[in-house]
Amino acid sequence: MMGTQLSLPAGWAFQRQSRRDPRERLEALRRDTAEAKAQVREALDQLAARHSIAAKDIEYAMAGLDDVLGDAIYSVERDLEREIEGEEPV
Repeated sequence: MMGTQLSLPAGWAFQRQSRRDPRERLEALRRDTAEAKAQVREALDQLAARHSIAAKDIEYAMAGLDDVLGDAIYSVERDLEREIEGEEPV
């Protein structure tokens, strides 16, 4: 008697295994965030040099950038932290 045979591998069966380790993904996210921050800093420094913008104003903008980047990555970062802790992302 023949039954229905599923093709292997079933996509859902190995979905978690095929993804990189959550620690690696979290490290990559934080590295990429730091790189983005450095790129913005470079652009602001160039703008400041061309237009005589005070260093304190650039520092203020960079402090705001920390908040913006933190907001942007919060959900992904938290999901990865939960995955590392062995919980399911919400």
